[in-house]
Amino acid sequence: MGLINQKVIHKMYGEGIIISYENQSITVRFQQGDKKFIYPDAFDGYLTPVDSLFAEKIKRELELIKISKKEEKEPQIKHIQQERGFSNKNHNKEIKKFYIRANIAFKCNYCDGGRSTEQVGFNGVCSDDIIRYNIEKAKRVWCSLDECLCSQYLKGEITGCKLEDSYNSGYLVCYESQMLRDWKALAGIVHTGERKGQPMKLNQVQVNSLCVLTTRDPYSHERDRYIFAVFLVDEAFEGDNRDEGFVTTRSNFRIKLSPHEAHKMLFWNYYANDSQPEVAAWGTGLHRYLDDEQAIQILQDINKLKQGTKDEKLANSFLEYFALVNNIDINRIPEKNGALQRI
Repeated sequence: MGLINQKVIHKMYGEGIIISYENQSITVRFQQGDKKFIYPDAFDGYLTPVDSLFAEKIKRELELIKISKKEEKEPQIKHIQQERGFSNKNHNKEIKKFYIRANIAFKCNYCDGGRSTEQVGFNGVCSDDIIRYNIEKAKRVWCSLDECLCSQYLKGEITGCKLEDSYNSGYLVCYESQMLRDWKALAGIVHTGERKGQPMKLNQVQVNSLCVLTTRDPYSHERDRYIFAVFLVDEAFEGDNRDEGFVTTRSNFRIKLSPHEAHKMLFWNYYANDSQPEVAAWGTGLHRYLDDEQAIQILQDINKLKQGTKDEKLANSFLEYFALVNNIDINRIPEKNGALQRI
């Protein structure tokens, strides 16, 4: 079955038709114009085949690629095991660690991509002003790397159209730019120190944990950090020595806040550090674990904010479901006791 003339659907561009295939990439003609995508990678979450037989063909190709990558890595893993004196007998005995379930909050660099009256951003490439701020003023690590497309754009190495096309074709511009598109948060990679380049892990997050996404506006203080979205985790990967941990969802229990709503949801009203609990200071690391009381407090306040809006029913159902599935008595939740409440 050939690729040419196959119909596909893109999340943003709608229906299109494949008009060419060369150098491991396909060109799809949409109403807005022609767009290039990596083949078959783009079908792993960005393009959807219309024809069922073609969809099955793509599925098999993606599965074969995953198997091939796994087989390529196995000899390397065995070699490392032998060098470190691990026997196959001992290695095959999987040792599992068990952690108490926790909820999680992520520290996200500010991204105004896709900003509107309904969302803070985090759904597209940043504006020129924010790209410049993140690189030149805030000196965000990933944004400033030569391999980052935003850095290349700011230096004039690529055009704005190239940056946008890369994002729309599924290229990972940055975690933040696709956070509210894919509803996925990743633990990140260590960028400095002895562990530079190593993936980070998420040890305590499980299915039915609450994921809280936070950020703060440019030039603002840490105490101004706010919550811009939450979702119920229905898939969690702890991470390993090769891949970073992540949480994501395909459930309906996901809520994004408007800019007006988000600025009322100050993160430090709910969370306090064990040391110096009266100080709103995040410090190092990209995530913090929250207990169920803090999670319920956040969902309760979102529920209040959403009264009289189109998300009122969703916010109420989210709160009730989270409490039910995690066996939490909402009536026994104490008052907020975050850092800002202790000043």
